[in-house]
Amino acid sequence: MPRAPIDHSAPSEDDVSGESRAVHPDGEVPAPDVDVDADATVSLARHAARQGTRSLSLHQRLTRSLEELTPNEQRIARFLLAHQDELALYNAAELSRLTDVSKATVSRLFRRLGYQDFREARDQARSLRQSGVPVAAAPTADHHQRHYEQECRNLRQALAALDMLDMEALNSALAKAERLQIIGFRNAYPLALHLRQQLLQLREQVAVLPQPGQSLGEEVARLGADDAVVVFAMRRRPQGLARLLEWLGQAPCTVLLVCDDSLSTIPAGIEHVLRCPLDSVSAFDSYAAAMSQINLLATRLLHDDLVGGRSQIRRVTDTFDALEELGDG
Repeated sequence: MPRAPIDHSAPSEDDVSGESRAVHPDGEVPAPDVDVDADATVSLARHAARQGTRSLSLHQRLTRSLEELTPNEQRIARFLLAHQDELALYNAAELSRLTDVSKATVSRLFRRLGYQDFREARDQARSLRQSGVPVAAAPTADHHQRHYEQECRNLRQALAALDMLDMEALNSALAKAERLQIIGFRNAYPLALHLRQQLLQLREQVAVLPQPGQSLGEEVARLGADDAVVVFAMRRRPQGLARLLEWLGQAPCTVLLVCDDSLSTIPAGIEHVLRCPLDSVSAFDSYAAAMSQINLLATRLLHDDLVGGRSQIRRVTDTFDALEELGDG
């Protein structure tokens, strides 16, 4: 009996009926994907729900269930494990075509993994990027141009956010602070270091918390009304940061919170909030706008006390020369 030709046509995404009887390249003639194992599908889905599957990533679900899947479902699963960063780019019909199985098999696989449907899995993949998880999509010819345009949008948004601050009140509090403490975790740590490096050229008593090998408790316990704290709270934040912000909101010190839009809840008592966009068409978040905001904040502080700032800059420069720390560049 001659083999039936493979049907590569892509059905519409909303059509979940009609299982393909295509013969696959490996010679396997798949059994009709109808209700043969519908009971198993329901059982797996219920078991997955009981085990809290919804909190798991697609990769975790696939690796846990791989050996329990049918050969056709394993074909899709192995493709996804090799190309999971690209799931956000596909629809069900495209995934069906790329793996050479029917769309009904695609739909059934995602239900067996604990998703309501394919769209829920795709939305989860898309939300990962918005939460800061690096997701690498296939490069495009205009990637550099799109990257540049997104950076420009971020800068415009960051400058608009600065304009919304009460800069006079903020600068006055930062300038008058006896000590200026800067906090940043994970990807925000380099931002904290950079702000400290800029401000040390203008004033004394600037520190990044916590110090190596120390915890925050002993560092912030002594904060008073004459102190100021700058907290960088960018996405993929450590769990303890929310509690720290609540504590700082009740402390007598001035607090400037620099964060992206994913931080939706701002504790009462934190009066200065600066939003900073991190959006990028690339796999990683962009901190160019945050660096620009740091530049402007430091420059504004310099201009508010130009005499004192210039005096500190001269002392630092003279010390560089005395120690011969810097070259001619």
